[in-house]
Amino acid sequence: MNTETSGPGSSQAESARYLLKLASGPLALVLVLLLPIGLSYEGRVSLATFTCAVVWWMTRPMPWAIAALLPMLVFPAAGVMTIGATAELYGHPIFFWIMGTVLVGYAIEKHGIARRFALGFLALPGIAGRTRRLTLAYMLVTGVISMFVSDTATIAMVIPIGMSLVRHIGTLVGVAPEEKTNFGAFMTLGTFYAALAGGTATVVGIPHNAITVSLLEEFTGRSLGWFEWMAAGVPVFLALLACFYILLWLVVRPEFTHVPSGEAFLRAERAKLGTMTANERRVLFVFAMMVTLFVLPTIVRLALGDTHGVTARVERALPIWVVPPAILVLLFTIPTAEGGGSALLGWKEAEQRTPWNIMILVLGAVAMTEALTMFGFVEFMGGVVGGLGLGKTALPYAAGFLAAATTNFISGTAAAALYCSIFIPASVEAGFNPASMAILIANVALGLVFPWAGAAAATTFSVGEIDMGRMIRIGIIATAVLAGIAATIHLLLSPFI
Repeated sequence: MNTETSGPGSSQAESARYLLKLASGPLALVLVLLLPIGLSYEGRVSLATFTCAVVWWMTRPMPWAIAALLPMLVFPAAGVMTIGATAELYGHPIFFWIMGTVLVGYAIEKHGIARRFALGFLALPGIAGRTRRLTLAYMLVTGVISMFVSDTATIAMVIPIGMSLVRHIGTLVGVAPEEKTNFGAFMTLGTFYAALAGGTATVVGIPHNAITVSLLEEFTGRSLGWFEWMAAGVPVFLALLACFYILLWLVVRPEFTHVPSGEAFLRAERAKLGTMTANERRVLFVFAMMVTLFVLPTIVRLALGDTHGVTARVERALPIWVVPPAILVLLFTIPTAEGGGSALLGWKEAEQRTPWNIMILVLGAVAMTEALTMFGFVEFMGGVVGGLGLGKTALPYAAGFLAAATTNFISGTAAAALYCSIFIPASVEAGFNPASMAILIANVALGLVFPWAGAAAATTFSVGEIDMGRMIRIGIIATAVLAGIAATIHLLLSPFI
């Protein structure tokens, strides 16, 4: 009887929640249109459309990609621009950037390079025998991998190693398999936090890093190079890694200081891998080519100078957007050692592993930001933030804490698009380096609190070694650490970026 009565009521409540989520976007659009904002008609429509899309990205009544197509409907209907001009806004190379970097990470995962690297480092003498050294080395290795592979892919690759250590050591010290331990929580959150910290170091570390590069170029005309990003990203990474490690050691200190037969276990796991296979060597070659192409323009400029003809030709031929498509060509054409016409990556794998939903979301965010730029939003926001009296010192902290907090409720990509569109123009107005601001927003647009804050958080929580309450409590502290450390470093280093 209860089942019969509760079913329809539950269905009605679910329908009501869905309709509320669906209505939230148009309501936000209408409210923005009614506000007395000092923008042109086209600017108000563009801002209202972007607000509607952001609300839908938060409430998720539909896939992110579908919400990102909203300008295709609104702009022509409202007379902002034609459908052809609107479609042109979506022609940004960031689509192929994300596809290329994600699939390179998958190839590294698929063919075992990352696992070999991690086990080889962790099995070094003197590391695995003591808990402090083991956990620090584990987080360092995770962070270094995440510098070149997306945060979620890094967690997926590395966390099985961490959980095998947890299970192995738990067996040696007599911990029941189902029992949750501080050591298990440390390794779980250590993987999560280290992967996010490592993703701040390079422009390819986290997928939404690319959108901040794109928006910086859109708003200011400046292109960020590989080493320019790393000038701020590497210090942020190292500082965050150290602070996250100390935080975890304070709040989830492992129950033991020595790891029984830790080195022996890791060496045995490494021995199982055997010698490097032909496919691993081929993927390693592709990865080396990607890094070479990324850094070549900077190396040529340093060697020959900014005015040399070769420098100009190399920079014209190899902007950062060219590299991922070039690497995709290698991944899909270099054959595997097994032969039979198979390449290092196949298209079916690419279809399954490519984040189409996120890629179209990013395109939509870039398209709406470009429209905002066309219709005076940069000048408007510069005046608004300038009126708040936020100087060069307060601005990075305001941006850092706001973006870090709200990314727990919206995607990192949506947060990066939203806050770059606000704070890059504000930085220009306040005299703070807009390139540093773009990198800062990418650095802090990381959801650390809730298991549903993003794919990285969900992957971490799904291993079952930490309960939700503990993850949320520690995540709140970690978010404050993230925002404070990143903002301080950017405040100090912004003149040099």
